[in-house]
Amino acid sequence: MSSLFKIIKKDKDSFARVGEISTPHGVIQTPAFTPVGTRASVRGLDPVDLIKSSSQAVLANTYHLYLSPGLEVMEKAGGFAPFMGWSGPTITDSGGYQVSFLWDPKGTSRKVKITDEGATFTSHIDGDKVSITPEKSMQIQSVLSADIIMSFDQPVGDSMTSKQKNTAYQRSIEWEKRSFVEWAKIQENRINKQALYAVVQGEDMQSRRQFLEKVMENNFSGVALGGQVIGSDVSVTRQNIGFTSDLLIQKPVHALGLGGGVHGVLAAIEGGIDTFDNTSVTRMARTGILFVYPEDGGNNTNKFKIDFSKSKYKFDTSPVSVVCDCILCKRFTRGYLRHLLVNQEPLAIRLTTIHNITFINSLMERIRNSIQTDQFSQLKRYFEFEV
Repeated sequence: MSSLFKIIKKDKDSFARVGEISTPHGVIQTPAFTPVGTRASVRGLDPVDLIKSSSQAVLANTYHLYLSPGLEVMEKAGGFAPFMGWSGPTITDSGGYQVSFLWDPKGTSRKVKITDEGATFTSHIDGDKVSITPEKSMQIQSVLSADIIMSFDQPVGDSMTSKQKNTAYQRSIEWEKRSFVEWAKIQENRINKQALYAVVQGEDMQSRRQFLEKVMENNFSGVALGGQVIGSDVSVTRQNIGFTSDLLIQKPVHALGLGGGVHGVLAAIEGGIDTFDNTSVTRMARTGILFVYPEDGGNNTNKFKIDFSKSKYKFDTSPVSVVCDCILCKRFTRGYLRHLLVNQEPLAIRLTTIHNITFINSLMERIRNSIQTDQFSQLKRYFEFEV
């Protein structure tokens, strides 16, 4: 997999970089955002909408697709991408996060048993007992047939004791090594080879670095970061991402569930993140919370987001954004959007989701161009981001 990633240009003042990830289904220009199609669908959109919003790749959820529609359907379809009519690059997570935090409907007790062998739980679809091990996760992801897949891990939770966290760290190291062995076996018989990323655990830079050094004893194709690295706190993001720079060099780095809005994205990319996924981009859109540019009233105070369901927009005849060129901003007014939102019209979901994905993808294009032209610092100032 040495030909997976190529660095084209590095920023002179940070770890930010422009690159290319070459997959069997196309090249991903990085840095890049990958919309989340949890169940082989980005809610409210079809693949044409995704293409028009400049999406390069889609990420799907291993846990959900394994339970429904199931592996028989996925295998017959040739994977989740052809199943949903998407022909571009794809990514799947491992299911580790989902099974590690399964709770009963009241949220009072866990519904999963985790041992060194793997995780066992009851399906919310049919009540059957289900087990996922590192080997099983690799087998499932092989059937889902994504270009980039994730190793099976056990994320830590805030409620865990120090002993429980340490157990999860050590277990994840072993699970990821087992994932690598099974992945290598599977790839021998695959025509379209899959890239396998290690998922890095740890609560601080030192523990993450130690974890990374351990798992990278195997030649993983790339690395995925989660936990406190996910962007909600910019200062924590800055502290916990840059540690990968000297250890990985030519390996691509993915941020799992990157939050923090515009500033979270900028902080992650200046720390060396190449790709990221995020569910809040589309989830916020469905409630009417949309990203906007400084020209549209976006600033540090509102975090470049406006809730267009509010009554103040009822008579507003201006577009959501004078900068964005998505279908919502080109054809409809803020007042009409509010009308759709308050009346729960399905069209609202499609238009707002297209807008937020277009915004993030446009931001990524601006970032790539700014790194190429040595103007990344200027772009950060434009978004009132502390350089």
